Amino acid sequence: MHTTEVETPRFAGQVAVVTGSTAEPSIGRACAVRLAREGAAVVVNGRDPDRVDSTTTTLRAEGRRVAGVVGSMDNEEAVARLADAAIEAFGRIDLVVSTVGGAPHPVSFDTISEAELLETFRLNTWPVVALVRAALERGLGQDGNGSVVTISSGSPKKTTSAMVSYAAAKAALNAMTRTIAADLAPNVRVNAVSPGLVRTTATRRMWEADGGAAAGAHLPIGRLTEAEDIAAAVCFLLSGDARQITGVTLDVDGGNHLESGWTPIRSTRETSRSPRSP
Repeated sequence: MHTTEVETPRFAGQVAVVTGSTAEPSIGRACAVRLAREGAAVVVNGRDPDRVDSTTTTLRAEGRRVAGVVGSMDNEEAVARLADAAIEAFGRIDLVVSTVGGAPHPVSFDTISEAELLETFRLNTWPVVALVRAALERGLGQDGNGSVVTISSGSPKKTTSAMVSYAAAKAALNAMTRTIAADLAPNVRVNAVSPGLVRTTATRRMWEADGGAAAGAHLPIGRLTEAEDIAAAVCFLLSGDARQITGVTLDVDGGNHLESGWTPIRSTRETSRSPRSP
């Protein structure tokens, strides 16, 4: 008798904690939804109670296992509540996704204050440390299969005056990712995903007018990156498919990182397309 083999979801039996995961659209929510649909029990988080409730209600309506925690992840008490909620609701923590970050002070180096610079560094680094510590204290990696993904940025590879604090902070996060990966091996893998511009709530003003057509046209791939594109990469790095990968920062930006600096040397292709002098 012929039987059809049913594939087990990649994250069946695992518990994921995803910060900043209730705005729609957002990288965090896309990650949480994909993890839940691939079998994980998920603890979602956001600062807005209505968004947290909406996200949990949506996932439960699909039959997913989900819990929600309201709070800002730059507050260590909220971080502890989030980790505790995973244990209370599902009994363990296997996967951690930290999406906290931002550029609260987009000003040049000659304008930014010390307090603004340090605030940007803290926002993009300390919540990751606090969350990973809290998860470790509650058993992350005890079975040798823990996995963490942080959300970085392509900014460290660019040179934008107004992003001096943000680019430096994300460069620090990339270094932290490698260091923590080395410290936690072999029981916990730690990686980062580096997006460029993504169609999210936070970037709405940059793409809403034309649906992202102009922004996407500047990328080698030719379209604006979606939150789901980032979620796909995050879930790959969290999964057993990436069991030999740790300490990397993966660019998921439509090829934006391929942009190069000026050079007097031109390829044959570029030369053939250049207008000739009269």
